[in-house]
Amino acid sequence: DGTETRIIFFGMDQWRDETPYSNVKGKNPFKDKRVRQAFYQAIDIETIKARVMRNAATPTGLMIAPGIKGFVPEMNKRLPHDSAAAKKLLADAGYPNGFEVGMNCPNDRYVNDGEICQAVAANLARIGVKVNLQAESKATYFPKILRRDTSFYLLGWTPSTVDSHDVLVAIMGTPNDKGQGQFNLGSYSNPKVDELTLKIQSETDQGKRNAMIAEAFKIHADD
Repeated sequence: DGTETRIIFFGMDQWRDETPYSNVKGKNPFKDKRVRQAFYQAIDIETIKARVMRNAATPTGLMIAPGIKGFVPEMNKRLPHDSAAAKKLLADAGYPNGFEVGMNCPNDRYVNDGEICQAVAANLARIGVKVNLQAESKATYFPKILRRDTSFYLLGWTPSTVDSHDVLVAIMGTPNDKGQGQFNLGSYSNPKVDELTLKIQSETDQGKRNAMIAEAFKIHADD
């Protein structure tokens, strides 16, 4: 046994003006970076690694694993788990008492997927976010999230090309009718990331290409 090159991550609806599965009306909390960062820092990833994954997983700060072309070791650091900081970020964003949100999760697709979602729901409860977890079979889960009928979801991704460009196009690119962002189900969008992805696609100088990959990942991580 051992770790894979698959990344498991959570996505958030970042395009609707009001996200459907939340008790926040008239706006979408996930459009606020402070809310996204609060969720990030609420997750006790080391405990998930030790207890849920029984140490057969590696916490990552990037959307790719070691071994994928373009991996940047010095960028593979996460913000610290900090419930107090997460609570303050929520309060600063206008949610001092948290809010409710639905979470979509498969329970038979990835290793311990349902258990990961349960652990994260418990982590978020500590900062006042009530998660209405809907864990279900991949047979019903995927048709739903591929319609983008979700506010908050778990997904896994392995770059089939073993190259960063794969995840930049499929997961981080602004969805369009040319196939970009096909699995960017929260519709994250940053024009600079799109611009860099296009250049990365055709750049043959590996040094320049890796620098652009690192820049795109930095923008995404900051967002």
